[in-house]
Amino acid sequence: MADFAEADTASGTGVPGMPSVRAPWSELESLRPLTLRSCRRIVVVAPHPRDEIRAAGGLLRRLASRHAEVDVLSLTERPTLSCPSTPFAADAVRESRPVDGPGSDPLTLDDLVAGALDDLPDELTLDDDDLDPDEAAAEAAYRALGLTVVRRHRLGLPDGGVAAAESDVVAAISEIVGFSDDPGGLCVLAPWSGDGDDDHEAAGRAAEVVTAAYRVRLVRWLDRAWTWAGPDSAEVPWRRARQVLLTDTLIARKHAASAAFTAALGGPGHDTHDAEHDAELPDGWAPGPREVFLV
Repeated sequence: MADFAEADTASGTGVPGMPSVRAPWSELESLRPLTLRSCRRIVVVAPHPRDEIRAAGGLLRRLASRHAEVDVLSLTERPTLSCPSTPFAADAVRESRPVDGPGSDPLTLDDLVAGALDDLPDELTLDDDDLDPDEAAAEAAYRALGLTVVRRHRLGLPDGGVAAAESDVVAAISEIVGFSDDPGGLCVLAPWSGDGDDDHEAAGRAAEVVTAAYRVRLVRWLDRAWTWAGPDSAEVPWRRARQVLLTDTLIARKHAASAAFTAALGGPGHDTHDAEHDAELPDGWAPGPREVFLV
């Protein structure tokens, strides 16, 4: 793997203290394009806050521009947060306004699986003071990315705790996927189960179980794999790789979304997990002007 891992270039980040950006692999330029023409609703399984923007922001923006519905299941909270009082809450960002059901008792996973969410009102605007920091950050990031309607679901697991609650993740994804009235137009987007991060891999395995059970199309993104895999790595099924080419506008939107998320949480350094990861894989780069997925 040294043939690419050591290939630092002069086109670095330009920020003191940040590593140089490796040159994109030329092998990726010939990947077939990812086509999701029949996708009318996409369910995103995001292990950590903002994972979906970093790994698939361009794809989500393109699907939303074709009026596809976007659901994001956020599995963990930031390490600086305790778990929310509602272990699994379904929140929506509609025209950039988060909403939730009023006056309802905190839901447990058992309530969720029993269908308690069916009784929640479809839409209610909350005051800004009622928003927690993560909701405000997600709202700002989605707005910057150009997504005006996103339905967010939060499982509230601790960072690093997805594998220990993998059955709960399966149940949460099933609750969203299993009640779809248009399964033929549904796609699930999740991390690859061989990515190299425990939370990512557990999320990927859970998505594989659900999509196989409901016969729904699964698309997987690479994240940590870019730090250890090479174009000749047998561990990665490159024959199943597809790309979404990013225009300069889409790359700029991803940068803006990342910046908006960070700013909403109090600026750089507020979230150590994301700060370290972004220094390693700057938003919009990995791997070059494209997003790569496994189908």
